[in-house]
Amino acid sequence: MKKSDIVGVITGDIVNSSGLSKEQKSNIQTEMSGYFMNNSDVLLPARFYRGDSFQLMVKKEKAAAIAVMIEAILLSVAETLARMSIGIGAVSGIVSDNVLQSEGEAFLLSGHQLDTMKEEGRLIKIATNSSQFQPVLSASFHLAETVILGWKPGQASVIMQIPICKTQKEIAEKLNITGAAVSKAIKAGNWPAIENFLKGYEETIKIIYQ
Repeated sequence: MKKSDIVGVITGDIVNSSGLSKEQKSNIQTEMSGYFMNNSDVLLPARFYRGDSFQLMVKKEKAAAIAVMIEAILLSVAETLARMSIGIGAVSGIVSDNVLQSEGEAFLLSGHQLDTMKEEGRLIKIATNSSQFQPVLSASFHLAETVILGWKPGQASVIMQIPICKTQKEIAEKLNITGAAVSKAIKAGNWPAIENFLKGYEETIKIIYQ
């Protein structure tokens, strides 16, 4: 990876982590690590620090999708969510397999933004170096998080299978539920709206960094 490469860095804090048991925290780390283990969109795997915070580096155009899936995992596994700040920018120093020791614009944008999110009551925000497209991206993320805040754990468990399974039937078989239950969860979770958000995000990032 070159220093001029543009990447996405996701820095997150698990919400209400003090109320989670050690087992729940362990399950979160295990589930997240397993879910993204063979995902080529993850450039540096998630590292946890302070027990309730994490960071990972991803392909810039997939940052939103990965953040959405992290929310689904957390809600499904521990009935909680995470405040996540996405920074899109260049890298200046990469430490292989240790995102916490890596450096660059994307890391600074991600970390600085996260500091204010709790006071703002926000769930997911993005910071780029594009003054032209930043307002549009900010607005779309704000709308997307309102959908995610309405998810139930059962809906999240279905949603997190969407990128992995080819059909709703496959999701039903994997979760041992009916096809009707899968369809209901996708509809109730307003997944089509999130899907449109993710497509719009990818197209916008391609325009900014073409």
